[in-house]
Amino acid sequence: MKRLTAALLGALLAGCGFHLRTAREFSLPPALTTLRVRMPSSGLKYPGLVLVVRRALANRGVEVVDHRKVPTLVLAAETLNPMIVTINSNGGASAYLLDYAVTYSVVGPHGRILIPSRTVRVQREYSFDPRYVLAMAREEAYLKRRMRRAAARQIVWGLAAYKQPAPAAPTAKPKAQGHAPQA
Repeated sequence: MKRLTAALLGALLAGCGFHLRTAREFSLPPALTTLRVRMPSSGLKYPGLVLVVRRALANRGVEVVDHRKVPTLVLAAETLNPMIVTINSNGGASAYLLDYAVTYSVVGPHGRILIPSRTVRVQREYSFDPRYVLAMAREEAYLKRRMRRAAARQIVWGLAAYKQPAPAAPTAKPKAQGHAPQA
């Protein structure tokens, strides 16, 4: 009976046009298939976030280059804010919420803003036990890596949603007003 119900539900969902979104179902628009990625706020040439975003873009078939003749994905800010969620009976923190945010924009090769500044945010909660401080530090580092990858995927999805503006229609030149020459 359960199998029949699952089959009917699956057929009903497939019949209405619902399909699960997979990573292979979207691609980036042609204007963004070659990108430069930079993070000017970091003093490093390739900070961790840039490496993760470059890898996520390469997985989507984007060619990542280092020259200025292509649009640039600018990773403006990366923040990780731990917030106390619960407090134990001794007044110490027993659970944290990690709030990870990345602000990005895309600038065309001639300085025109293609995608204005946007922020993606990923949050994860974890418990804290003061007896296992080293393990908690490892867990926080692990969560940060996972959150960075999740933010990179959100950035790629945001780029996939980019709609290139239609070229401006040529406007008719206004006719010169004046008097016709008299003979």
